[in-house]
Amino acid sequence: MLAPFLMFFSIILPFGLIFYARLIAPHRLSKKARIISAVCIVLLLAAISLAMPLSLYTARDPQLYMRYHVEAWLPWLYFLMTFICLLLMLVIFRDFGWTLSRIFCWARQKRAAKTAEPEANHSDAPQSSDTSEKASASEAAASDEAAADEALSRREFFKRVSTVATVGGAAILTPAAVMYATKGRRVRHFDITHARFPQALDGLRIAHLSDIHVGNTIGREDIEEIVAQTNALNPDLIVITGDMVDGLPDYIGSWLEPMKNFKAKHGTYFVTGNHDHLWDARGWCKFIADLGIRVLDNEHEIITIGSTPLAIAGAIDANGDRKNRKWKSDPEKALANIPPELFRLMLVHQPRSVDRCFAAGADLVLLGHTHGGQCWPLNHVINAMHKYARGLYEVDGHLAFVSCGTGYWGPPLRLGIPAEIDVLTLHPKA
Repeated sequence: MLAPFLMFFSIILPFGLIFYARLIAPHRLSKKARIISAVCIVLLLAAISLAMPLSLYTARDPQLYMRYHVEAWLPWLYFLMTFICLLLMLVIFRDFGWTLSRIFCWARQKRAAKTAEPEANHSDAPQSSDTSEKASASEAAASDEAAADEALSRREFFKRVSTVATVGGAAILTPAAVMYATKGRRVRHFDITHARFPQALDGLRIAHLSDIHVGNTIGREDIEEIVAQTNALNPDLIVITGDMVDGLPDYIGSWLEPMKNFKAKHGTYFVTGNHDHLWDARGWCKFIADLGIRVLDNEHEIITIGSTPLAIAGAIDANGDRKNRKWKSDPEKALANIPPELFRLMLVHQPRSVDRCFAAGADLVLLGHTHGGQCWPLNHVINAMHKYARGLYEVDGHLAFVSCGTGYWGPPLRLGIPAEIDVLTLHPKA
């Protein structure tokens, strides 16, 4: 566990340097106060760095998990992670605002100096005597020194106020961000048309879930809410496109049991994601299948709705299984031998699989993985990283839809990118 801790701590340590440089160093504090502040920052970062290693370590040993009541205190480490992320964002925004303010003040002073210069050159006032000049200079110096002290005191006051406001703002926003991530799940409706979609199936409703990430801070109660929310949509199909879990089936398997209550007219389907392959993917596939959910392992199934057939295919995560190198993602195999006249719905997890699915003949590909960036401004980073990042895409008559995720990963933090359940209503294109 030491190696993962040191890795996470080295990644997060620059945040501590930023906090010290921007929140502690600018103030007139005693040496003792500076040392105490620095130690508090280091301890806070160390606690956060323990969250991931502890999750990985204890989730593989259910007895250890229960013995030390990890479920009671581990979420608080993730809440601290949310606080740190918000604090970093507020520090950046505050400093950006200060920079703009200084640029504006500098430009205004330059303008005032240019205006005052001609007036000084054309002044007709009589010259004062040497004694008067010395007295005036002395008075001006004293006045300037008093003004400088006043300005320094005012700046110090504003610095302290801004620091308190930044830290306090992050503390106040943390519970709101956690609630928004855990309870702010929304339902998004999309009407999707495709030239090859059968007229007889017009209005087919698919509830699309992805990236639930059960484990750490998402538990059985959250699954019960997701199941109830999904069933209320009265879907024809329910599909789950990977990253279901962060833990082993021996321990957190019971948290998924409410999923046996999914109600879809034509079944529920699942494909694995990269996180599922970190946690005994074979075991999870068997467990999920026992819940009544159809697991698509590089294969397809043809269902008949009324008298109209529809092909549903699925491939495991693009990275395959890390322990079993022979268990690889194979969209081509999943889509093979489907009658050409059938509409082909394809389920995968990562955007990198989409073009392979298109080339293999998929008409509509459903996927997740990106979380939509999970919070602003990371959504812009995700848009730059992935060809298929969020929402609906059309390429040469093929469609791909990327979910922003039904849960979250890491800190319970979603800003501007809420968790979602997508309802896709399919129509033939006129």
